[in-house]
Amino acid sequence: MTPKLPHCDQLPVVLPPLTYELLSSWICRHAVFYGVQPVTMLRHCLSDASSMREIDFRRTTKQAACIAHVFRTDATVVRQMSFANLCPDSHRWIAAKPMQFCANCRHQANSKGPEPVSRSQLLGWRITCSQCGSPLSDNEGNAVASPINSNWNEALNGQRLIDDEAQHGVQSWAPPMELARLLLMRRDPRTSNAAPNGNPRLLGAVLPEIDAVLANSRIVLPSPAKPILPLMLRPALLAAVAILERQGPFMLARLEERMIDQNRSRFRELAATMLCIPPEPVELSYLQHI
Repeated sequence: MTPKLPHCDQLPVVLPPLTYELLSSWICRHAVFYGVQPVTMLRHCLSDASSMREIDFRRTTKQAACIAHVFRTDATVVRQMSFANLCPDSHRWIAAKPMQFCANCRHQANSKGPEPVSRSQLLGWRITCSQCGSPLSDNEGNAVASPINSNWNEALNGQRLIDDEAQHGVQSWAPPMELARLLLMRRDPRTSNAAPNGNPRLLGAVLPEIDAVLANSRIVLPSPAKPILPLMLRPALLAAVAILERQGPFMLARLEERMIDQNRSRFRELAATMLCIPPEPVELSYLQHI
């Protein structure tokens, strides 16, 4: 028999959240425990809630207080379990469903219910577990491994840079997430020494080895609009971000030389915006001055 759940009543039994567990995952585990649909459990807390994913991203202070009341916890705990505290620019880096896991932390899963989902499983810039620091594995069980293994330490530095920006708004001369997106822009194919794959990116201008990896595989890099890479290629992008951040703004000028046509103009605009450079004044004709 399905238990009755009057709106906003506190739950008699509350399952403890696991470290770094996602808010929607915690609510879903309670739904299974009480024998109701996840959306029913969510609306028990918030009558106007529309989706589980929305509560992970756009949770207000009032909503956090309501959820904390129902689950008999502190609103701070609820806030820390969602993505609402991350900067909005980081949302494009968050997957719609788990795409990786930590083998070392998986033993924490409750065998009597659904497997909890941690925040790290959806973060598209992570290559190591937020909890224990172990390399992540993809959903096929393949452990993360960079095609350019010598740059692993650089990749960890790039992960830290994006973490600091996403969670604390910390950045140096440029936003690391924007640097990563620039690296995914198409570049002039004539600047690639590898077998042509029809779609070379600026990433290969910083780490030339990646051109050969992509040319010899069926992997297609995503666009800058959706910058989440497969786990095996993610370390290369993070390493390139760390290299660009360390070498400074002059590297953007070198990368611009690898662009062509409209992509070059677009790159110049994005770089200027990133560096807060005002647009060049447009020269007016004599008639325009009148």
